[in-house]
Amino acid sequence: MRKVGVLSIVFLLLSIGLSSAQKVEVKQISDAEFKSLVWNYTKYPSVKLQSKLPVIVDFYATWCGPCKLLAPSIDKLLDEYKGKILIYRVDVDKDRALAEKMHIQAMPTLLFFDMKNTKSQSVGYMSYDELKREAIARLSLK
Repeated sequence: MRKVGVLSIVFLLLSIGLSSAQKVEVKQISDAEFKSLVWNYTKYPSVKLQSKLPVIVDFYATWCGPCKLLAPSIDKLLDEYKGKILIYRVDVDKDRALAEKMHIQAMPTLLFFDMKNTKSQSVGYMSYDELKREAIARLSLK
């Protein structure tokens, strides 16, 4: 009985330690949040990044198979580059006006916003290694 009690305490302490680790999550944003966090396209016709970090915006749909396959890679990229980039998600079915304004015609589409106020995009699924290469190249990451 004593061994079971000690093991339970050890597992409890381990689970508290693991759950308290700060895992960064990709935030889903709306059009209004896009304007305040990324680019206020109604105020500035040319890209003017609202962030102090480069940004990737993942335009996805819940029913999209390639979007579901890409999501873990995006999460991993954010975790690896925590504090160096910001990544947001936009559900195109919930924010059709924003998707239209950004000329999103297929999913997944990633928009990359670098610190030089340049916007670029990538359409379709890619592996984690491809995503990382794209992010490094498009956002001038190290």
